[in-house]
Amino acid sequence: MFGVDGVRVLSAERDDVKLRLLVETDQTVAGCPQCGVIAAAHGRGVQVLHDTPFGRRPVRVAWRKRVWRCPERLCPMGTFTEAHELAEPRCRLTRRAVHWATDALAEDDTTVNALAHRLGVDWHTVWEPVKLEARRRLADPSRLSGVCSLGVDEHVWRPGRFGAGREVTCMVDLTRDSSGMVRARLLDLVLGRSGIAYAGVARRSGQDVPGRNQVRRPRPVPWLRQRAARLVVRRGACRCWTPSTS
Repeated sequence: MFGVDGVRVLSAERDDVKLRLLVETDQTVAGCPQCGVIAAAHGRGVQVLHDTPFGRRPVRVAWRKRVWRCPERLCPMGTFTEAHELAEPRCRLTRRAVHWATDALAEDDTTVNALAHRLGVDWHTVWEPVKLEARRRLADPSRLSGVCSLGVDEHVWRPGRFGAGREVTCMVDLTRDSSGMVRARLLDLVLGRSGIAYAGVARRSGQDVPGRNQVRRPRPVPWLRQRAARLVVRRGACRCWTPSTS
């Protein structure tokens, strides 16, 4: 019922505010990460994690983590705690809570503050692991596969009249699915005005931007290779960019 392989629920308590779960893993044998000797049990510790919400209730998961001791006297490891895919070491959110928050920021109209309120934590507790997960996803080139329509919009995100770095250009996947619906998906945020962002897209995609933003000797990327594109630069409005099928 918990939905994580190798983890069983020992007890569940629910009140008007939150849901509390007590869980433990089924791990019975572990090797020392330093020398590889079979470790001996050395008690348990409790780590409190924040899981994805259950309806409108935040979920607290108390993980009874096993503590192991290396019996090898010459090994410098001493004691260590078990590791499981339930959560990253020294992270206060479960792994699926991090994925849930990252998906919400990419696909839903929400903010980090709203997600932190749903999880019952502060802003930094959500953003730090989400930032790492977002960087991991951005490094995956397959995330751009199937993008046929790109929406670009320019925003001024920092107040004030002076200083650089006030403008940011948002790029959203506006490709229609098999049913004809558009499920907007955030692809990237680029510092600078839309003209500079268009030039960057053209440089990465192997296409040219008309006029003063023309890019020479661009390098192609897989998701637009051998496809012609027309980039129309217009200020102050969101324009939809669609690669040609010819």
